[in-house]
Amino acid sequence: MATRFYITNEQLQEASVLFGQRFPERVQQVIETAENAWQGRFKLPYTMAADRWVEHGSPPDWLYNPTEDLEYTWILNRHWHLRDLGIAYLLTKDERCVQTFQAHVRSWIRQNPAPTDLSYDEAVYFQRPGPWRLLEVGLRVQSWVWGYMLMCHSAELELAFLEELEASLAEQAAYLSRYLGETTINHATMHMQGLFTVGTFLEDHLAAPYWRQLARERLLLCLQEQIRPDGIQEELTPHYHTGSLEMFGTPFWLAKQTGRDFPPRYEAKLREMVAFSLATIRPDGTSLPLADSDSSLDVPAKVGFIGAIVGDVGIVRQGEMSDSLLWLLGKDAYLRLLEEVEEAARDGQLSSVHFPDSGYYALRDRDNYVFLDAAPLGGAHGHADALHVEWMYKRQLIFGDCGRYTYQEGAWRRYFKGTAGHNTVLIDEEDQTPYVATQKWGTTEAEVTVHRRIDDEAVELVDASHNGYLRLTDPVMHRRWLVKGKNVPFLLLVDWLDGEGTHQAEQLFHLAAGADVDQSQQAGKQALVQAGAESVRFHWGSTGLHDVTLRIKEGWRSASYGSKQAIPVLVCQGAFTDRAVIATVCMPEGAGWKVERIEVLQEQRTVKVYLSRARGESAIIEVDEERIDFRL
Repeated sequence: MATRFYITNEQLQEASVLFGQRFPERVQQVIETAENAWQGRFKLPYTMAADRWVEHGSPPDWLYNPTEDLEYTWILNRHWHLRDLGIAYLLTKDERCVQTFQAHVRSWIRQNPAPTDLSYDEAVYFQRPGPWRLLEVGLRVQSWVWGYMLMCHSAELELAFLEELEASLAEQAAYLSRYLGETTINHATMHMQGLFTVGTFLEDHLAAPYWRQLARERLLLCLQEQIRPDGIQEELTPHYHTGSLEMFGTPFWLAKQTGRDFPPRYEAKLREMVAFSLATIRPDGTSLPLADSDSSLDVPAKVGFIGAIVGDVGIVRQGEMSDSLLWLLGKDAYLRLLEEVEEAARDGQLSSVHFPDSGYYALRDRDNYVFLDAAPLGGAHGHADALHVEWMYKRQLIFGDCGRYTYQEGAWRRYFKGTAGHNTVLIDEEDQTPYVATQKWGTTEAEVTVHRRIDDEAVELVDASHNGYLRLTDPVMHRRWLVKGKNVPFLLLVDWLDGEGTHQAEQLFHLAAGADVDQSQQAGKQALVQAGAESVRFHWGSTGLHDVTLRIKEGWRSASYGSKQAIPVLVCQGAFTDRAVIATVCMPEGAGWKVERIEVLQEQRTVKVYLSRARGESAIIEVDEERIDFRL
C-alpha cells in the first residue's frame, strides 16, 4: 500500500496540530463522532434520522435502517465516520479509534459478501439493501483509505487486518471496474473517483495501472458529458453541481500529488464550474436550495478547494479555506496559501451573472440577490419550478425556494418537488410537469424559452416562458417578465397567461419563516410583508383575472435534508378565461419610493408602473414585448 495519499501520514499528523488550533468546533464534532462510533452509534446526514444518534450495535449491523428511506442504508455504508475516527486518533492518540476502525471494516466485510448476480441497473441504481450499490462502493473505499492513512502509524494495526483491508479494497475496485455504463450521471463520477483512489493507493497491485487508466478515461468522459457549455452540471441542481466540484476535483488533486496529472482541459473545466457555485451563494452565506438542494454553508469551502488545487488564489479568495482543505494540502502548504489569500486584493462589488445555456439568472447588486430559474427540468433531481424566483433584500430572505426535505416517496416528496412549492404561477393546482414518483417525471416535460435579457443603467430584465400547461385539455402558456431596479430597488413580476378555456391561477410567494403579512390596506391590491428587519410592500395590478383575492396559506421550507419548518405563503389568486395578466411590484418600505398605480394594457402587451416619492419626484416604468423604459 502507498505511503502517500494526498499527503503523507507524517504530514497528516502535523496538520492535526493546526486543525486543533484553528477549528475548535470541528474538533468537538470529530470527537463526538468518534466516541459514538466506539459504541456503534451513528448520526447520518442527508437521511430522515439526521437529527439523532442511532444505535447499530457492536459490531454494527450495516443493514439496520430505522427509517423507510433507502438513503439511510446507502449513506451508512459509505462509512464517512471513518475519516473523523482517524482525525480523532491524531488528536487524542486514543487507540479505541484504531480498534474501532479495524472492527468496523472487518464486520462490514463479513456481513456483506460481494454479490455476483446483479444486473447493471441494480448495481448502479437501486441494488437492495444497498451496501454494494456502485455509488456506495466508490465512496466507501475512499473512507477506508482515509481511515488507514490517518491511523497507519498506530502499533494497534494488525498485519492480518491490513491483509484483509487490501484484499477487500482490491475486490471492490474490481467490482467498480466490472459495471461500466453511461457516464452522463453523477453516480459514474463517484464510481471512478473511488476506482482512481484504490488504483493510486494500492499502487503495487497488478491491476492498479488498469484501474487508474480506466478511471482516468471515464472521469474525462464524465466531465465532458455532464458539464454543460456554461459550466453547470447536467442535473441543474446546486447541490449536485457543487458536489461535482469535489467528485472531479479530488482525483485531479490526487493525480497531481502523485505525478499523474490530468490533461489541461480537465483543469479548465473545473475552473469553469466555479462560477455557478459562486452564483448560488446567497448574501448571508447560505446556498440556494434550488431543486434537490439544501441551504448549506459548505459551498465556499468547495470553491476554495478548487482554487487551491488549480493554484488560483483569486478563486480561493472568493471561497474559503476550510478544515477539509488542510487535510488535502498539509500544514505548510495550507499556511502558505492562507498568507497569499490574506494578501490578495478584495474583489469588487458583486454583479449579475447569467448562464444562458442552462437558463439560470442571478441578478445581484449591493442590496439585492434575485435568482430566476428559466432552466430545463434537469432530470430526476429537478423540481417542477419553471420561472421560479427567489429574492433576498439586504441579506434578508423575502421569498425563496423551499428545498428538498426528503427523497422518500410520499406526500412530502411530492410537495417539495411540485409547482405549488415554488414562487411561480400554479394553474388549476396542476404541476407544470406531471409527478410520477420520487425520481421520475411523467410526460410532457415543461420546456422553458428565454426570449430576451436586458441590462442597462437603470434596470435588468429577463423575459421567459414555459409550455408545461399546454398539455392541459384547455392549454395555457405562461410567460414571465422579471424586472429588477438598480437605483430604485423595486422588483416587478409580470405574468402573462394565454390559453383557452376557464382556469384558476395562483401566483405564489413562499415567504421567509416568521414573516408577518398585513393585508388591511386596499384589500386584494396590496400586502405589507415584514421579514426580519425588512418591510416590503407588494402591489398588484391585473386584467382578465376575476374574483381576485389575496390570502395566506401554510407552506414548508427545508434548510437541510430531513428537517422542515412551517412558513407563510402569500397567494394572489383568481379565475380567468382565455387570457389574463398579473403584475406585481415589490417595493421595500425604506426605499423612499411609493407605488401610485399599476396599469396593465393587455392588448398592447404593455405594463406601466407609476412611482413617486416625498420630494415630489416621480418615475414611470414601462415594459412591453420589445423594450423597457425607466423615466424619472
